[in-house]
Amino acid sequence: MDFQKVLDKVAPQVLSVAVINLDNIAYNYHKVEDVLAKGAIASAVVKGNSYGFGAVPISKRLYKEGCRNFFVATIDEGIEIRNTLPDENVKIFVLSGVFENTEDILLKYKLVPVLNNWIQADLWVKKAKTLNKKLDVAVHVDTGMSRNGFLEEDEHHSLSDILNNLNLLFVMSHLACADDVSSEMNKKQLERFKVALKKFGNPVSCLSATNGIFLGKDYQFDMVRPGKAIYGFCIREDMIGVVKPVMDIFSRIVQVNHLKKGDTIGYGSTFTAPRDMTSITIGIGYSDGFMRKFSGFGCGFLGGKRLPMVGRISMDYITLDASEVDEKYLKLGNWVALTHSPDYTVEKWALELGTIPHEITCRLGSRVEKIYIGNDDL
Repeated sequence: MDFQKVLDKVAPQVLSVAVINLDNIAYNYHKVEDVLAKGAIASAVVKGNSYGFGAVPISKRLYKEGCRNFFVATIDEGIEIRNTLPDENVKIFVLSGVFENTEDILLKYKLVPVLNNWIQADLWVKKAKTLNKKLDVAVHVDTGMSRNGFLEEDEHHSLSDILNNLNLLFVMSHLACADDVSSEMNKKQLERFKVALKKFGNPVSCLSATNGIFLGKDYQFDMVRPGKAIYGFCIREDMIGVVKPVMDIFSRIVQVNHLKKGDTIGYGSTFTAPRDMTSITIGIGYSDGFMRKFSGFGCGFLGGKRLPMVGRISMDYITLDASEVDEKYLKLGNWVALTHSPDYTVEKWALELGTIPHEITCRLGSRVEKIYIGNDDL
């Protein structure tokens, strides 16, 4: 895609941008729907500010595409989505559940807590009894992740406490090793989940996030929770090509330097010029989410050339070797692409860094202006 028309509209004082393609968000959501078993529906995980992509515009577009079930991590995230999507047909599920003195705010914004333990169950049941009303709820059972979720009944509690006093919308769990199709843990958790469902009377069920969805229809149940697939991340080789990249990151040139052999670059002088060379400094750094430990990894793209990162990443700047770039491109204010879809995506960069792509996007700072394309109807 030619981004120049988009970049030409950016205010001159803005040094870094993330261009987010909402049409590809829609495409990816529907691609998930295409692989689902008959009767299964796709929700959307929009926690963490939609993985750093921006929860408000992402949720608006997904709503337009027919999504009516959204997952967030916290109540404040849920409030933001509810203010964006006031339609009462929209269900917003708070994965962290209910805590003491949060019951009223959950009800005010029509947020549904996902209960993770008996303490939360007691709080929500107590509120339901006070109101003499069965309140909506979802339940998370732990099938092997050992993070969140109910383990089993104890001498003080019974599942009937939930079933008799609350309106159970679904039971969910979360797979620990779904990124590895050969992991035996997937099958173990699947069987444990089926056992748990029987205890609840076989309610509506929701097991899989993105990786689990692509394990096959046995893992899809009634509803799935795609997150990274919506944002264009494949993770597993068998998913490559299924979804489209959504984000590209650009930063402006703020300095051009012509170095002599032996000159050094950056804090600690960790890079020494092996020859006479040209370097450029771009206006993005660890304050913008590009961690210092990423130094020496990744690259930029300018004038059809790939520019290696050299020296340490600092708070506001990254330095690139621009020796192979035609001088006509080396002007202050010109844009350098840090990702270049489809050839060098956030995901491919993450693989080089030894991390996951959504760690990069979640870290993007406020100085990186988000620009949305494909959002004419929002």
